[in-house]
Amino acid sequence: MAERSRPTGTVDERTLLAVIAVLCGLLVTGGVIVPYLVGARSSPPAVTLGDVSDAHIVEIRDLRGATLLSGEFRSRVDALGNVEKDAALADPKGRRIIGEVELEIPAPGRPNRRAELEVDVMGLPARATFQVVIDDRVVGSFKTDDRGSFDMELQEGELPAPPAGL
Repeated sequence: MAERSRPTGTVDERTLLAVIAVLCGLLVTGGVIVPYLVGARSSPPAVTLGDVSDAHIVEIRDLRGATLLSGEFRSRVDALGNVEKDAALADPKGRRIIGEVELEIPAPGRPNRRAELEVDVMGLPARATFQVVIDDRVVGSFKTDDRGSFDMELQEGELPAPPAGL
């Protein structure tokens, strides 16, 4: 009987390639899912204020873009020529959330100073991430602690510290 010759490596190579493809797929899927399962936390990006000298409105938004708090800046110039802006935050739906946002913009003759942002809120959902939006431009984000509070004071380009209690 004549022996059928099989092309070299066709079945074995195909099987090996299929196994490798399945393993790669599992590794990629695991790399995407595992951080969620183990509770990995990503840190919010650095604060990027840019030119906020003419800022009027500040909002705190959730990650879907819904505005939870908003306020209108009041401005004054201090004895050193710095512009200080502050806004009391109010919830348009009447929920009991307390908050304030302050900006300090250095006087033009102070090149070694950077603009500062201070955010202080209480009563937001716990352990959730929110965005600080000034005049419809996202300037930073933060994550609340286990009580739904957040308090930070940062200069342009700094990273927010993780909240206590997480």
